[in-house]
Amino acid sequence: MSESHFDFVLEERTELTDPSKVLAGLGISARSTDCQVTSVRVSMRDGVELGAEHYAPMGDAPAPTILVRSPYGRGFPYDLLLARVFAGAGYHVLLQSCRGTADSEGQLNPMVQEAADGLDTVEWLRRQPWFDGRLGLLGMSYLAYCVYALLRDPPEEVKAAVIVVGPYDFGRHFVGTGAFTVQESLGWSDLVRRKTPGQPVELPADAARRLPLLAGAELLGANAPWYADWTRHPDAADPFWRPYDHSQALRRSTAPTLLIGGSYDVFLPQTLHAFRTLSARGVDTALTLGPWVHTDVVGPAAAVMVDEAQSWFNDHLRDGVAESDRPKVRIHVGGTDEWRELADLPRATEHWELRPDASGSLIPDGDASIWPSTSTFTYDPADPTPTVGGRRVAPDGGAGDNTAREQRDDVMTFSTAPLQHPLEITGTPTLILGLRSDHAHADLHARLCVVDESGGSVNVSDGMLRLPVVAEPQRLREIELILDFCVHRIAAGQRIRLQISGGSFPEYDRNLGTGEAPATGTGLATTTYTVDHGTTLLTLPVNEARQRRFGA
Repeated sequence: MSESHFDFVLEERTELTDPSKVLAGLGISARSTDCQVTSVRVSMRDGVELGAEHYAPMGDAPAPTILVRSPYGRGFPYDLLLARVFAGAGYHVLLQSCRGTADSEGQLNPMVQEAADGLDTVEWLRRQPWFDGRLGLLGMSYLAYCVYALLRDPPEEVKAAVIVVGPYDFGRHFVGTGAFTVQESLGWSDLVRRKTPGQPVELPADAARRLPLLAGAELLGANAPWYADWTRHPDAADPFWRPYDHSQALRRSTAPTLLIGGSYDVFLPQTLHAFRTLSARGVDTALTLGPWVHTDVVGPAAAVMVDEAQSWFNDHLRDGVAESDRPKVRIHVGGTDEWRELADLPRATEHWELRPDASGSLIPDGDASIWPSTSTFTYDPADPTPTVGGRRVAPDGGAGDNTAREQRDDVMTFSTAPLQHPLEITGTPTLILGLRSDHAHADLHARLCVVDESGGSVNVSDGMLRLPVVAEPQRLREIELILDFCVHRIAAGQRIRLQISGGSFPEYDRNLGTGEAPATGTGLATTTYTVDHGTTLLTLPVNEARQRRFGA
């Protein structure tokens, strides 16, 4: 299975010969990376030793420490972007490999091991002569999850945290929709497995398509036993997922926290929830939300990450510095080049309600009568509706061309007329769908797109749900689907399009349609959906809307 996007992000480089050139290539302004680097071993409570490097600033003056914990080794980009640039700015940095990875001892048990090992690492820091009691936490992606794991029982030394495109609850991420994130979970497991000496380089290209889901576990082999466990627990409320959940950090941490996320980042919902929860508790919290996918933090977003993280630590980790004057929220407006600085997340001034009709149009509720009508499509798990763009780790995530997807028979679309005036969607769209299906086991995927004047359709916001099983799916029921938060401006002449389908594969596993357990099921059954227009309602949070926005 080709997962080159992971390899790009996690490429190991044993020697970084010209850091300034690499920084310049990432758009990062010139800065010192001079530091002293020492390899160390950090003992855990059970005697296991974890490998790490201590990056010390030049000189002997007391300095705060930044802790970074990684399961991906300690080469590029982590050594440069998370260690050297901060040591060069006057911080001690401890860059550590998680248990069972790189040269760290022990058995890797992803996610569930990080809280205890993080606390043991802080205990080790307390005994170091160079540690002055001021600790900052820094991480992106899984490394950010390690920050949340430590903050669930926050050490008193933690004075600031920077969390970049990171989750606090992997169970909710993997199966929170009811469907399993098969491509991402399989690809990540393969990546970690291939860090073990003697392992084959790649899974077969069709690994995600193989049935049952446990076939992926067999391909991964003994070095990734967790994947089989993940596939066997499709319910996010299952106690199995409790050790993966560090949301307690949001209720206990008081450390000033900077959150950096992307509008197409796979962990966007958890970034936003963390910001709202910490802010509501009065924790000094700031958010930067850019037009990025997950891996952009080591590409187009790297300069923003480094600059803002360094400023945050300068303001909150050092003694005797002026209070930060950065705005609470910096956010990019989709469809434009505009960034806004705000006191909070932007809010809509009104809500705009649209209903579909039999002609494939979206009509403002109340503008015209919606005659009783329906639309029908059939989902076939043997030829599943493909993933295009969206909130994913893959390099083809983000805003994508949906033209080919929308031409499929298993994708239903409804579009507005061209807008007469610009419209800005600001917030979380919701869809109430009047639905019947001929099987009880079915998924629902909805997507908002912006259609330009040439007909190109680009995704803006998604929603996914494995439908609750009911005794009589043929009876009309109303399904509520919450789509992704977005701030996006739609220009005059463009249209809004709603897509409805029965899945998005391989972003999510296929609903087999048979009721078999996803881990072991191999049977396939098509499902026919009937959408009732009169009970279907799309609600868009908008700003600067006018009573009438459509052309003829």
